[in-house]
Amino acid sequence: MVALGITLHVHDLSVEYDSFTALDGLDFSIKARDFVALIGPNGAGKSSLLRCIGRLLKPARGTVYLDSRELHKIPLPDTAKLISVVPQDTAVDFDFSVEEIVAMGRYPYLKRFQKETSRDREIIRRAMEAVGIAGLAGKAVTDLSGGERQRVIIARALAQEPELLLLDEPTANLDINFQMEFLELARRLNRAKGTTIIAAIHDLNLALQFFDTFILLAEKKILSFGKPEEVLTAENIYRAYGTHAVIQRNPLHGKLTVTVLKRDMPEGKQESSSGTRIHVIGGGEEAVPVLSALWEAGFQLSVGPVTREDSSYRFASCYHLPVITLPPFSPVSDHFHRQHLAMIEKARAVVVPPIPFGPGNLRNLQAVEEVISHRFTVVILEEKPFAGRDYCGGKAVEVYERIKEKGALVTKSVDDLLAICKDLYPIGYRKQ
Repeated sequence: MVALGITLHVHDLSVEYDSFTALDGLDFSIKARDFVALIGPNGAGKSSLLRCIGRLLKPARGTVYLDSRELHKIPLPDTAKLISVVPQDTAVDFDFSVEEIVAMGRYPYLKRFQKETSRDREIIRRAMEAVGIAGLAGKAVTDLSGGERQRVIIARALAQEPELLLLDEPTANLDINFQMEFLELARRLNRAKGTTIIAAIHDLNLALQFFDTFILLAEKKILSFGKPEEVLTAENIYRAYGTHAVIQRNPLHGKLTVTVLKRDMPEGKQESSSGTRIHVIGGGEEAVPVLSALWEAGFQLSVGPVTREDSSYRFASCYHLPVITLPPFSPVSDHFHRQHLAMIEKARAVVVPPIPFGPGNLRNLQAVEEVISHRFTVVILEEKPFAGRDYCGGKAVEVYERIKEKGALVTKSVDDLLAICKDLYPIGYRKQ
């Protein structure tokens, strides 16, 4: 049977530890059957908030409401039927068996000295099976690994059959496979049984694959609340975590992904540096490893022409590189060809990555042929025979052969490409 779910209202909530304020004046509401990720940097107050909602910590100020009832006025036995908490710390000091620990989830439903009914035992069994520990039922919990112990605590929470499930870093001690399995289980509970779920979670990309609503805590307050697209913006991530990031959609599942940029990357001031400019032509997934390796080595880069959907464009956007941007699905027109030639003229070297060439981008290779006799070096990365990249009836191979005749260097690997560039321009790296 699908539960109606429970709504949560937090009003003016503040948490203090002695003279330290952990949370200050939080206000938000979560609808019944919401699936919520609670995110924020270490020390943002995620655990404190969950402990307040779970009635494990008394707030310094403010009120928590379950539906229309004040949480602290609900009898504790009734609260235990409504709310279940999976804490960060899963230490168990007594050698109870796994089944005994999971059975503790049924205590709110039993009278004093009452034994579990057949229904209780069935719920306990299903909870253990759900998290993959049924085979450990008779084993002492003190003999388990950290990940196994975490599964036991999760099973105990499931056996409690709560309407509101609070998870504090539930995947912290779990291997990558069970992280996915557990979050899929949590989502099924939310969708099939109507359980309202709030989970504090550090892994933003993992959270983005599963959760519908996000609460971002920072500086003792709620920085942002809402859908993933509203909360996880580059600006919000910088304000909360102090790091630059790029947000884009994963082509495999369509969900947002967060890519954190290195702290030593510049913020759009590349032109003022005196490093060597290397222009990487074209685009596509094959060009990204080349761009990354050259950038890591310290060279200034420019890129293009590429469309906004291209992986190379995303790389250029991440690191504020000069890039020629084509309209979607457009060949290289005279206008963009002239722009390309002008960008090449600013470089000291041109790199042709192992990208395919067709009628739409053949002009990028032809641009290299037009200017190769000038003052800079051309390096072609040919990891596989060039003919396998020619999708314009042999025309690309013809241009490629002429470029080689005019003195282009050909290399077989990214490492060799880097060695050539460093040898040619030993003092030309970007200032760090």
